Amino acid sequence: MRQQLFTSLNTKMKHRYCYGGSLRNSAKGRAARPLSTKDPIHLVLKINKTTVKGGLRNPYAFRLMNIVLKRYALKFFVKVEQFSIQNDHVHLLIRGTRRSKLQSFFRVVPGQFAQNLTDTLKTKGKERIWKYRPFTRVVKGFKAYQIVRDYIQLNECEANGRPYSKTRLRGLTQKQRQELWEFRMRPTT
Repeated sequence: MRQQLFTSLNTKMKHRYCYGGSLRNSAKGRAARPLSTKDPIHLVLKINKTTVKGGLRNPYAFRLMNIVLKRYALKFFVKVEQFSIQNDHVHLLIRGTRRSKLQSFFRVVPGQFAQNLTDTLKTKGKERIWKYRPFTRVVKGFKAYQIVRDYIQLNECEANGRPYSKTRLRGLTQKQRQELWEFRMRPTT
């Protein structure tokens, strides 16, 4: 009986490997950012839709995001294993060598993207480009790693024209997983 009382009090366990995003609006998201140099990290950056016209998939913003990611991944020794740029958010699966380098990467990439984008739009920083602070989650275990990889790949396929399905995250069979990784955008005539 006593043990059941303690388990209901432990609400931080669900979010102990997560930080940022909408979690910052609650008390459970205000601790130190959990980072790991041994495990991969799932990073999500979300923009305000009203600030960036055409979203991140418009040619200029898409190219700019790719350039910024590559430049600062090299500078901070961060390995970008997988990424997907959507209209209103970016998914990254990364690994880093040092905590300080990862923190710098999380700070500099959104800042440089926003700075370069607002310089070209001449908005003088009146509106915030990013909706939330960067969301990160340390991916523990192979099954969680495989789920995140499939999720990022599914997002990329949907951005390239795959139809959206409500049951897309219910668990993939081996055949569905193989189709997911073989999906390419069909050329339009």
